[in-house]
Amino acid sequence: MSEKEPTATNQLYTFLGCLGAIISFALIAFIAYLPQQADPADQAAKEQRQIKADEARAAGKSKLESYAVVNAEAGVVRIPIEPAMDAVVQQYRTKSATPAE
Repeated sequence: MSEKEPTATNQLYTFLGCLGAIISFALIAFIAYLPQQADPADQAAKEQRQIKADEARAAGKSKLESYAVVNAEAGVVRIPIEPAMDAVVQQYRTKSATPAE
């Protein structure tokens, strides 16, 4: 086979073809991205959901960190996690310290 030098016209067509492919890809990517942009109404709804989620998270955290009477008749109370874990560890220590019968 003989090696031929590419002509200037062929080089121009190759360059334009590559440039066209890159531009086509960029256009398709841009068009695909457009539907994912949030509408202003969706943004407001998203902010409201975030506010509600933050409130729910704060309410849950306050439940985990506060004392409360759950059922006074049954003697059920709610205590924070740290003291509850300490109490359970203390119970297991006292059980293991007493001799088994």
